[in-house]
Amino acid sequence: MWWIIMIVLIGVAGGFGSDYLKHKRKMEQIRLDVLDREIELERIRQENFLLENHSMREELERIRQENRQLYEKDSDRRWLIDETKEKEG
Repeated sequence: MWWIIMIVLIGVAGGFGSDYLKHKRKMEQIRLDVLDREIELERIRQENFLLENHSMREELERIRQENRQLYEKDSDRRWLIDETKEKEG
């Protein structure tokens, strides 16, 4: 009679053990999915950072070019100094 009870208990324990291991595998799979998403998000952040830097570099170069053109356009840059000297003298 005891051997029947032992067989039933072993079967029940095996069922619970199997369910527990399935749960553990499922939780590990969820953790892996989260980690994959975090890696993808970080990759996208880095790409965005590089694109923003490139865009900012182009904008800075455009501003520098405009400033050079304005500087070259104003060939008589000392007119204010000369005008001030004339008023003083």
